[in-house]
Amino acid sequence: MDALVKGMAKEEALLVVGLVDTEAVQRAKSAHDTYPTASAALGRVMSGALLLSSLLKGGQKVMLQVAGDGPLAGVVAEADWAGRVRGYVKKPHVHLGPKDGKLDVGRAIGKGFLNVIKDLGLREYYRGTVPLQTGEIAMDLAYYLNTSEQFPAAVSLGVYVDTDNSVKAAGGFLVHPLPGASEGAIEYLENRLKGIRPVSAMILDGMGTREIMEEAVGLPVDIREEKAVLYHCPCTRDRVLDAIVALGKAEIEDLIRTRETTSIECRFCRKSYAVSLSELRLLLINAYSDPAEK
Repeated sequence: MDALVKGMAKEEALLVVGLVDTEAVQRAKSAHDTYPTASAALGRVMSGALLLSSLLKGGQKVMLQVAGDGPLAGVVAEADWAGRVRGYVKKPHVHLGPKDGKLDVGRAIGKGFLNVIKDLGLREYYRGTVPLQTGEIAMDLAYYLNTSEQFPAAVSLGVYVDTDNSVKAAGGFLVHPLPGASEGAIEYLENRLKGIRPVSAMILDGMGTREIMEEAVGLPVDIREEKAVLYHCPCTRDRVLDAIVALGKAEIEDLIRTRETTSIECRFCRKSYAVSLSELRLLLINAYSDPAEK
């Protein structure tokens, strides 16, 4: 079962977050028909968004946008405070040769930027941007947290794609030294994480979130919060119609002139919505006509 778990190391001031999201990443892989390297990239970005979501409060959500010059073109994932996640990759049919025995996500992403957008329930969204360090996502996310949020953290992400192109393991962990953590503990943690095995290997061996967290820090962990993870897209027909209105009057008029029915596909879940010519005309009247003329 997919789960996102947050806890504290019992013997040191360390915040630890563990994640298994294999089923959610497989759902995304099936929805977008991603090839292995694209599946790994999408899974890592989804997992990264979920790890960040563990730091949110109720009603909040976070989006990761990885924009690179590699063949994937870009990867996007969004997660909310409740453990719901969705994502897509712009060029899903990408598979490159392995690098050091692993799928070469860094080359598939290329050089570019990591954008983090948070909806904290305020009037303006929070936005942070950093240049990609490796394109492998985990180090890029750690770099963002340290430089943009002054939140030093170790981040590990892993996705294992089997020979039949199915996702057999996906997850990650995040460790953040809290105020009060000893210098000895931080040095110990840095040395431990250098030699730790991939998260995907832990999951393939049957390890759950608590075991992953304790493997990461080498200490018992006191679980404080646990959430089920679910691949979920909240798109609806009403939201699609709102998106069409947001295109503007000229764009809607152009749609009316050029076709009888407009098909709109959600980029996150691939669900298609057909909007008839009469619906487009009604949207135009309701959104852009002078109220005195209605």
